[in-house]
Amino acid sequence: MIVAGRHWDGGERVEIEVRDGAIARIDPAANPAAPDEPVVAPAFWDVQTNGRWGWSFSGADLTVERAVAIIRAQRELGVGKTCPTLITAPVEDMLRGLRIVAEACDAHPDVAHLVAGIHLEGPFLSALPGYRGAHPAECMRDPDWTLFERFQEAAGGRVVLTTIAPERPGSVEFIKKAVASGVTVALGHAAADAETVRAAVDAGATLSTHLGNGVVAELPRHPNPIWIQAAEDRLSASLIADGHHLGPEVLRVLARAKGPERTILVSDAGWLAGLPPGNYGAWDVDPSGKIVVAGAPYLAGSMLGLEAGLRNLDSAVGGFPRPLLDAATVNPARLLGRAAPRLAVGEPADFVLLRRRAPGDLALLRTCIGGEWFERAV
Repeated sequence: MIVAGRHWDGGERVEIEVRDGAIARIDPAANPAAPDEPVVAPAFWDVQTNGRWGWSFSGADLTVERAVAIIRAQRELGVGKTCPTLITAPVEDMLRGLRIVAEACDAHPDVAHLVAGIHLEGPFLSALPGYRGAHPAECMRDPDWTLFERFQEAAGGRVVLTTIAPERPGSVEFIKKAVASGVTVALGHAAADAETVRAAVDAGATLSTHLGNGVVAELPRHPNPIWIQAAEDRLSASLIADGHHLGPEVLRVLARAKGPERTILVSDAGWLAGLPPGNYGAWDVDPSGKIVVAGAPYLAGSMLGLEAGLRNLDSAVGGFPRPLLDAATVNPARLLGRAAPRLAVGEPADFVLLRRRAPGDLALLRTCIGGEWFERAV
């Protein structure tokens, strides 16, 4: 298979030959690139996706087959590496979800290829209204290293990222142990003050999970948890740029505060992603695409993929193809201590074709994962 397009790093037109699931050759193309010719870039990394089609990775009804389906569906969204994310739930449900994801990876090499690791978003989060978002307060608890080891054992060692509220007792000690074990620690769903945030970062925390969200609807003008974390230069920030979680002005301010090397886009796809508008028990899917806690203003995950996030970030700050695309490729890989995804001979044939006609007019055309094409999910 030979693919032609503009290289994401430089813009020159190239031909990429794919053989046996890997990039076998990259050469300059004979003809110059047309203005609207697609850009070829590494497939996206999404370090926070919670489920799809009514199934959650921490849900009691998760099965191996459902986990496989959710993970494989990421390919149609442009994603080549994903972190199945378990939110706060009863401990036994979380342990079961971790075992199921591990079993899915063990049984299916293509699923293992897609999973960069598992993200535990809980249960060590704030139980305060607003800060907890859609997480059940009754399941929250203080950081517990023994419990985390149980989670890691159930996952077969695949937990690579965990989000905690650093104001909970024992957080600093927990962060130190997690980082020493090779796990990236993020701060989120937290009401922490500046001193607490500094202590957590000193201990090794490196990310703010969905900065600007997971907080109460009304905050003091300053200081507040958003500004405190935005101003901490040692923290990268993941942003949900789906058009609902952050307004365009907020997105622009936070992306500028973090800069192009510390901005990470996540989908935060909720368990209702892919379903039509309506009520689903304790949650509503709004016709506009928002997922909210029924009867409350609190968002409960997103319906949209990283394509929408890149489009909105492009409108806010620009920089296509780079550094814009780094927010969904290089930066999340760096966060997890992985090699930056690139287009190079010998690398897996995991790339996307993108068309951009103007700032904010960006579209995913299709995705190649392991040498196989996947059409964009509608």
